[in-house]
Amino acid sequence: MRVFPLALRGLACAGALTLVASSGALAVDDDQETTASIQIRLVEARQRLNSLYDQAAIASERLNGAVYEAQLAKEEVTRNADAVASAQRDLSREQDLVAELTVQDLQSGTAVSRLSALFGSAGPSQLLDRSAAYSSTQEAMAARIAALSASGVVYDSAVHRAAAAEKKRREAMENEVRAKAVIDQAIGQAESAVKDTAAERAALLEKLAKVQNAPLADVSARQDQIDQELDSQPATPTPNDIPAGNPEPKQSKPKPPKLSNPPKPSDPPATQAPKASKPAVVNPPPASASKVDRAIAFARSQLGDPYKWGASGPNSWDCSGLTMKAWAAAGVSLPHYGGAQYTSTRHVSVSSIQRGDLLFWSKGSARSIYHVAIYLGGGQMIHAPRPGRNVEIVSFNYWIRPDLASRPG
Repeated sequence: MRVFPLALRGLACAGALTLVASSGALAVDDDQETTASIQIRLVEARQRLNSLYDQAAIASERLNGAVYEAQLAKEEVTRNADAVASAQRDLSREQDLVAELTVQDLQSGTAVSRLSALFGSAGPSQLLDRSAAYSSTQEAMAARIAALSASGVVYDSAVHRAAAAEKKRREAMENEVRAKAVIDQAIGQAESAVKDTAAERAALLEKLAKVQNAPLADVSARQDQIDQELDSQPATPTPNDIPAGNPEPKQSKPKPPKLSNPPKPSDPPATQAPKASKPAVVNPPPASASKVDRAIAFARSQLGDPYKWGASGPNSWDCSGLTMKAWAAAGVSLPHYGGAQYTSTRHVSVSSIQRGDLLFWSKGSARSIYHVAIYLGGGQMIHAPRPGRNVEIVSFNYWIRPDLASRPG
């Protein structure tokens, strides 16, 4: 959830009061308090709207993940259906061969007649010949029965895997439906908030203009500047911002209760057991310079395009849609899902990022990634931030630092 710091509130209020003084309005203390309270209400209304936009952006990436998982599940069902069909053909072929040998065995006479022929041989040589023929027939039958049994095992296994894949597909489809419901709800709340905020803002600005004894146009222009500053402040999503519908896999170990203020490495809690260190990331070689240039050039050409839930161009984007198409322009295929983009590319440490690398924000795992951007070098990155904002280039440090990075190409 986007949290508006008290210090920033103070600055906004102080700035508003400064603007009041510069306009020449001589207000008494009570009027200044009223002006401050109105300013705070305006800021909080904008803050609520931005928070809904942020949650909608997170829900959008969740939906991308649900759609991606559902597609993988469908492909797995298809593969397993093909495997079942192939195993069925093999099983039918072995059944036919066993049946054919059985018919031949029956047509050749009973086991007693074969034994009579065997022991009624004219001499040792003929006995050996007939014995070898009898053994060969029995071995062929045993081999066919063994092959039939093996084909049956393969078929049963294929059927079992197909059933499991179908169950997984149904679950993935249900997750996708839930994720769509969440994003629809988020969109509805944001759109409703836009109308409510606009009406509230208009009423508050009229009141503020009256209190300040200033023209409404001037008061509105000043508030527009404040709103622009608020809109440029990034959100810091918390676990409560992650909507339900595509739940996180359970962690094997509980996370510390206060993620926003983890203990410093130099001052760990006395009762906390030392954590196992993560394996060091072996940074891969740099991507092709020409591919990086093409990916970045494509992303730059989208500057100013609006953010849109689930969009991947040509005139609007969400965060992973932009990174997917940018690297597609360089000949590198990526999924339309930040989590899958991370797992399908070569991981690098955030401290070793280079131009063209993907930057990710997560809650500690690929499945929890909620935003992705492209690093431009020189401390700059390009991204599609959230609803209400356009594709933009910003400082690498304008937000919380990314915790994951990878290198396509």
